Parts: sequence; C-alpha cells; structure tokens
Amino acid sequence: MHSDTRNKKCVIQFLAGSLAWLAIILPAQAAFDEIYKLSIGTTLTRFNSHITINSQDGSIDEEIDFEDDAGFDSDVRTAWISGSYRVGDNHRLKLTYIPIRRTAFRQIDKDIIVDNTTIKAGAVMASEANNNIFDISYIYSVYKKPNLEVGLSAGLYWLSTDSTILAAGEIQAEGDDTPVFKSDFESKQKLQAPLPLFGISADYAITPSWRTRAAFRYLTVTVDNIEGEIFTVDIGTEYYFNRNWGLGASLEYVDLNVDITGVLLANSIGWSYDGIQIYGVFKY
Repeated sequence: MHSDTRNKKCVIQFLAGSLAWLAIILPAQAAFDEIYKLSIGTTLTRFNSHITINSQDGSIDEEIDFEDDAGFDSDVRTAWISGSYRVGDNHRLKLTYIPIRRTAFRQIDKDIIVDNTTIKAGAVMASEANNNIFDISYIYSVYKKPNLEVGLSAGLYWLSTDSTILAAGEIQAEGDDTPVFKSDFESKQKLQAPLPLFGISADYAITPSWRTRAAFRYLTVTVDNIEGEIFTVDIGTEYYFNRNWGLGASLEYVDLNVDITGVLLANSIGWSYDGIQIYGVFKY
C-alpha cells in the first residue's frame, strides 16, 4: 500500500512538472474562447472502498471491505459525461456525472456483522453497490493568456451510494444464542455525502490543436452531522482534429472519507480510486 502511494505521488509530480516545463519552453497561440464544452468517455478504474457501521453506544463496530469481504472486483469500467459553460471571459461552470454500478456474488470465508446480525462464514452473499457522483464546480480564471489559463475553483462533490446485501446461510440475530439457516436475509445501506471542494487548475495549449491540463482539489470539512475529507487530482491532454472535435486522455485519482452521525448509528465510507480516462470532446 505504501508502495502504491509513493508510485502515485511520483506519477503526479512527474506529470505536473512536465506540464510546467512545457508551459515554459513551448509558447503557442491558441485562445481559450469556447463557450460550451462537452466530454463523454469511459474510465478503467481501480477501487479501494469500505463502509463502516457503528452504534452510538459502541456495541456495534463493523467494517465491510467491498473488495476483500463482499467480493467486488477492484477494476471497474464505467462511462461518464462532463459539460462546461463559460459564463464570462473569466468565469466557467462545470458539471460531471459518473454512475458506477458494482455487483458481487461469493461464499464468504469469515463472519460479517450487518444490521446487528451476524452472517456466518460459509454463507452465500450477493452484494450490489449503486453509486452516483455529481461533481459541480465554479472556476474563476485568475490568469489568462492566449495559450494559458489558470483558475481557482469552488464546488460540490456529491457522492450518493446505495448498497444492498443478500445472504443465504447461517444467520445469527442479535440476542440469539445460536444461528439459524435463512435464505432471505437482506440489508440496505444508504449514504449521501455532499462535500464542498476547493482547488486550482491550469490549461495550457502546446499548439492550437494540442492542449494539456491539470487540476488539484482538496478540503476537510464538518457540516452538521457530516465530517469529510476529499482530495482529487486530474491530469490530462486533448488533441483537436478541427476547431470543434477532439479526443482526450487523462489520469484521475480520488480519495474520500466521510463520517455521518445519526441518532442511533454512525456510518462512514472510505472511497478511493484511480483510473485512466479516454473520451471524445466537443467544444463550441
């Protein structure tokens, strides 16, 4: 895990340094004047995620690792759509929507506690996780030249997750002395995590047809009963075949941790992924 973290940092530092180097040695003339921009693509993503359920009195403290315990694949391919609108010369609005659907089916090899109930090792468990990500940003360009645009961003990263666990096997309810066989155990967990997010972005035109970009965002915040921390990195490039149409590729990394405290239960979710994005882009 430490090796993966070091590798990610090295890649991010290399790409950010390369972007800065290109901005210095390769002057170009290409105006960032498009009003509308639409990107649609696919992402090959590697996940590491878990959900934790705790009671306020400490009697329940259970973490379910989606990959190790529930059997979800770490590598997931998903589609996404993103659009931006230039309100003014230095003002942009951006919205990205990413739906992520994951399913798993396995015979578990350890006891798992869900909703005060223990699913015993050996039971067959089917899991489904439906996640929707809405990433909304306002970007103000603090520095803008024909070939370089640097902006400060403020926005909302909204993660909505709906998880379902079905199980058949030996099930032991809270207070029972012995487990009994059940074929219809079901548990649902829902989590809404709207987190504000601030960052900096840079777009650089190497040539009129070839652009690069980098964006870094971070925030740790407590809002009412939600405490969260989020960090995102997005570094990519786009090549345009004409004034309007092009293809793009990028590397993205997201690390999010959210704790939500309710009257009886405190839920938390740990969510991190990195992926390669390939997409088509239209600007006007």
